[in-house]
Amino acid sequence: MSRSFAAPLDAVDQVEPSADGVTATKRVVATDPYLEGHYPGFPIYPGVFTVESVYQAVRRAVEADRGPDVRVELAAVRSVRFQAPLLPGDVLTVSCRLTEDPEDPRRVRAVADCRRGDGAASAKVTLELRVRERTDA
Repeated sequence: MSRSFAAPLDAVDQVEPSADGVTATKRVVATDPYLEGHYPGFPIYPGVFTVESVYQAVRRAVEADRGPDVRVELAAVRSVRFQAPLLPGDVLTVSCRLTEDPEDPRRVRAVADCRRGDGAASAKVTLELRVRERTDA
């Protein structure tokens, strides 16, 4: 069975533009449904959600910068390195540096430093995104 849609996941609570990118936060809440089975007895914010937090922060920043007529898509996950777990009660802070491809302004690279509220590095993530007009195929 397949679904044609999925409920949206809010992987960021707050997004703020910065000088060369964007900063976002996500509070890890013990009652969030994705923690129930990841892992029983020792819930950890799933690593794929950390990647999703980076993507959502960058998508919002690029859309805000370029206007409502663009669609920002994940083109590639270039690298991910998880360094420390995010547990219920932690606050994930994602600081992304954004750069446009000088040969193709429709491609944006995001290099993210992800940290817990105690300052410990939780992940390093590098994504490549494609920016399209909403009318593009």
